[in-house]
Amino acid sequence: MKGILGLALEGLLRKKGRNLLTMSGVLIGVFALTMIVSLGEGLSHAITDTVSGSDNLRQIGLTGGFGIELTNDPTNVEIPGEMEEERRERLKRAAVNRRQIRQVAGRRLNEIDDTTIEKLSKLEHVESITPVVIERYEITTGEFHDPAKLTFGVDVSRERYKPRIIAGSYFSAPDAKEVVLHEYLLYKWGLLNDSDYEQVLGKEITLKNIVNGNDDPMQSAPPQLQQFAASLDEEEKKAMQVLLPKLMEQMGVLTQARKDVEATYTIVGVLREAEPGDTFNVIEDGNSVQADVFLPQETAKALFLSSAVNVELGYPRALVLVDDPENAPAVEQKLRDMGYTAFSVASVLKQVETMLTVITVIIAFLTGIALIVSTLGIVNTMITSVLERTREIGIYKAVGATNGQVMSIFLTESAMIGLIGGLLGLGIALLLMLPGDVIASSMIAEKAAIPYKGNVFVVPAWLAVAGPTMGAVTAVLAAIVPARRAARIDPVKALRHD
Repeated sequence: MKGILGLALEGLLRKKGRNLLTMSGVLIGVFALTMIVSLGEGLSHAITDTVSGSDNLRQIGLTGGFGIELTNDPTNVEIPGEMEEERRERLKRAAVNRRQIRQVAGRRLNEIDDTTIEKLSKLEHVESITPVVIERYEITTGEFHDPAKLTFGVDVSRERYKPRIIAGSYFSAPDAKEVVLHEYLLYKWGLLNDSDYEQVLGKEITLKNIVNGNDDPMQSAPPQLQQFAASLDEEEKKAMQVLLPKLMEQMGVLTQARKDVEATYTIVGVLREAEPGDTFNVIEDGNSVQADVFLPQETAKALFLSSAVNVELGYPRALVLVDDPENAPAVEQKLRDMGYTAFSVASVLKQVETMLTVITVIIAFLTGIALIVSTLGIVNTMITSVLERTREIGIYKAVGATNGQVMSIFLTESAMIGLIGGLLGLGIALLLMLPGDVIASSMIAEKAAIPYKGNVFVVPAWLAVAGPTMGAVTAVLAAIVPARRAARIDPVKALRHD
């Protein structure tokens, strides 16, 4: 065996330039395959690692619905009855479209309020339902004033945001009359460091409702009425101001008394922006990513429900927590069957992972074409080598080499071309992944609102073995025909060959 390896290596070194060119085809194929699969693996890890913790897979986002049944599996839609198949297919498409529709505007049939939350919390596998309290208010504290800033209610008992407090303290109770301000809001106010933050800590801040403080009923009218009123002259507009509330009442438009909502709280702390390594909650952090003012959950609810408009319309959304991640898709579908709009992190993650896998496989298949093309180069190299070494083959056979041994020499040469090319392709890919990770991470940091701490390129152990192995196997398969041709050469004719 050692003699065959030596002869094969000697044959490779004899035509280094040609063999290096042949090897480059394998190198490019393995390099491209490694980069593509590693990128797909890295993205999959990034998504999974980001959302797998902090109870993400047990959570379902819930919003009001339009009474429309929604499903993630349109294949189970059936259209019974005797009819033409063409008509059946059209009706099936119509049924699928109606079950998959995602409406985001208009008056909802199913709103989310405390009564709804109490009812839905009794569903099987539902551990808890918490309203997501978000609202914009006009805020004022001392010399600082902002006309419309987003507030967010925090579940104090879970202490999810406590590690991000960089000045002051966390909330003292779920119903405390306290707020925590985001560092970005203070930056907009010109407060840049801890000593600057002391200017606002302990001071009072006033939150005033910016929706209900409008005395003009036209602002609450449907768009059609607003367009109609715009075409009226001044006298007609004055009459419309008097008639509009009664007209809206007849039309069933929101008519509860509108009044200013105003409350004062104490600023107790400053919250920093999320950093890589922080726990990330898809639904909660997704809703609070632009929030500037954080309140305890019960305090936020009390302020939110002090508005007659909010009482009538209900909470914008709620967070459903199930007892086990495996039950999340079933509870999600149950809520959809009841006419609510719901999505579980588990089902979204599954869809994204499936999509990434399909894309990675398709691209990896396309890059595999480079390996296929390299086989043509290997075939050409081996055939040329057999022709050039016909006399040498004759000598091997004259001294007792068998057909199998001759064939093994050429197959070993080809395997070495594929293996070395594969190892070089893997090595170059690993080297380029180092700066690639840095560049990709910086791009993610610039574009994404969610900080991610990890590698963008991930090389699984099987890929590190499969890349070079695939290169060697491809090369051996390409060399089988030329090697068999070399083994069948007549030694007498070969020795006469010039």
